[in-house]
Amino acid sequence: MADLSGKEFKKLIQKHIDKVNFVKVILKDDSSIFGFIVKYSDEFVMIEETYDFSLAGIKIVPYERVKSIRHNKFDKVSKMIFAEEGLIKFNLQIIDKTSLKDFGSLFKSIKKQNFHCAVESRKKKTGYFSIGKILEITEKSVTIQNYDATGKICKKPDEIAFKNIELINFNDNYSKTFRKYLK
Repeated sequence: MADLSGKEFKKLIQKHIDKVNFVKVILKDDSSIFGFIVKYSDEFVMIEETYDFSLAGIKIVPYERVKSIRHNKFDKVSKMIFAEEGLIKFNLQIIDKTSLKDFGSLFKSIKKQNFHCAVESRKKKTGYFSIGKILEITEKSVTIQNYDATGKICKKPDEIAFKNIELINFNDNYSKTFRKYLK
């Protein structure tokens, strides 16, 4: 957030976590994620994403990609509905076991929990999407055993440099369900 210092911005994030506020996280490319911020570090923000009044998985965004966080009257109504319907049920074990220290520890913690993940990345001006099992984590990259929309595992895994990663998604219905039907 342009008008807040780094320290003030982190204080704002912590306030949203403490109050379990429903928010709209706006990224620097003007895309956004609706949900509940559940954890953060100097490197990442972890969001329990929502869709149609359900928890839709965890999104992890590099901290420097966050442009702003909205919590207005619309978001307050959404939080009230989530609360009244008893829909705010975070899996604290997953949140606690997911490391936000750096990319290496993050992917190791996701792999250890046996999740497939989706990684959105950008190289030059081209965007890439990889989804699948985490095969290898090095000092500078992660290798994903990617699969396509038919469930076919790609012959060549995707090696993604940490510096190109824009978003990581896991514990979502799509990857948890689709992995059972891979060929």
